Amino acid sequence: MKEKINIAEILKDKPVNTKLYSPLFSEVYFSHVSGGYIAVEHHGGTSLFLSSGKFYDYDGAEPLLFPSKEMRDWSKFSWKKGDILVNKDAEVHIIFDGFKDDTYKTFYGQYYLWEEEDSIVNFEENEDYMQTSEFYKANKEEAQTYISTIEERLGGKLNRETLEVEKPQPEFKDGDIVMSDSGTIVLVRGISLTRKIYYHAYMRNEYIYINQVEGEFFSRVSRIKRFATDSEKQQLFDALAKEGKRWDSEHKMIVDLKPKVEFKPFDKVLVRNTDTEEWFPGFFEKFDSTWNNPYHIMNRRSMTDFAFKQCIPYIGNESLLGTTNNVEG
Repeated sequence: MKEKINIAEILKDKPVNTKLYSPLFSEVYFSHVSGGYIAVEHHGGTSLFLSSGKFYDYDGAEPLLFPSKEMRDWSKFSWKKGDILVNKDAEVHIIFDGFKDDTYKTFYGQYYLWEEEDSIVNFEENEDYMQTSEFYKANKEEAQTYISTIEERLGGKLNRETLEVEKPQPEFKDGDIVMSDSGTIVLVRGISLTRKIYYHAYMRNEYIYINQVEGEFFSRVSRIKRFATDSEKQQLFDALAKEGKRWDSEHKMIVDLKPKVEFKPFDKVLVRNTDTEEWFPGFFEKFDSTWNNPYHIMNRRSMTDFAFKQCIPYIGNESLLGTTNNVEG
């Protein structure tokens, strides 16, 4: 015996003006549910249908309210995002992700799995234009078997709300260097209870960001793809060095990089801030590690232009004056 469907229960949480169909009026638009009746609007007026979809409460009367002219199955109209569906032959399972349009003839699906004799014939993570008429809602046992199969295949846990198979995240610790899904190299400081990544520094598009604010975080753990390779770690270390910094792995902190050459006041030097700037001559004044530009000279190009990130001896490097060339070796 076919199960009776309470259409009022299905429609009560649907948006106002959801388009439906009745052979009596053609297109109608859902208004509200009240006292077991379904109110729809059409042609400038309002009509009431019973919760069964019937217009007349007579014995033998037929339902006259449907999801659309093309699709008249209310049990399928009630599908929700995340429902597990199975086709007529019980060979294909898929997760419902919404109807394509208001004819409800086709739907979008996730994790299309076609099996025959316990062997996977085809698996696709996304499928469009699935035929509504070919599918039904799977029972709990079928649904759980299907979920276990796709979780094993994709190596994660299915989130029924987002429809994403979430892969277990490694536990990162202070000092780990990791790569994000955007290609950012991150020097991890710690992970919060809400799965936020706090950082010492991160490198994006060859630019290094050093954390200056307590409590500032990079992103969430879910954005991290993997641990950084040795070459990627070196890129971050090189970027730190250009800022006059280095990673102290023993004390888990970024510290100032001691200058390779110990300059004395009045030493002739060449200075600049970036590799694209020309070398500028100056007389060395002091090295101040509390500044982002720690090398200070006595002769200023302007009132504020006296501190630089790069500093080399003038003697032996005379040919670099006024050029953007780097020191050899």
